[in-house]
Amino acid sequence: MTQLVLTRPHTHAGKTYGVGDRIEIDATSADWLIAHDIATPEPTAPTAEPVPEPKPLQRKEPKQ
Repeated sequence: MTQLVLTRPHTHAGKTYGVGDRIEIDATSADWLIAHDIATPEPTAPTAEPVPEPKPLQRKEPKQ
């Protein structure tokens, strides 16, 4: 199943949806709606990459 956001009003499976509504449909129907500028793919939240912990700074002291 594919999630889309409608950019124009649309009737799907007998139900009327408005602009900005989100629908979940099969991939073939999703491709058709996108091709006809009726919908856009649902934006996905970016996956947060783990931030590595900083390594401790090691300083060498001069020999005395």
